[in-house]
Amino acid sequence: MKKKQILDFIQEIKTPCRTSDIASRFEMSAYQARHYLMCLEKEGKIGRTPLRRGARTLWEVARETEKY
Repeated sequence: MKKKQILDFIQEIKTPCRTSDIASRFEMSAYQARHYLMCLEKEGKIGRTPLRRGARTLWEVARETEKY
């Protein structure tokens, strides 16, 4: 249920957001938010910015890829 709410929120705002944004919006810890976000990423529903040391991670709706 939380995953669906988080996905709906990310789709609604239409801009990349931080893990802390999700955590504060849904009143959960950053670790809980990260868990849900990583599950959604594994399902291919959202994507994250590339990992770089010192750079914040932003989450956004995964772009649909066209299949030919």
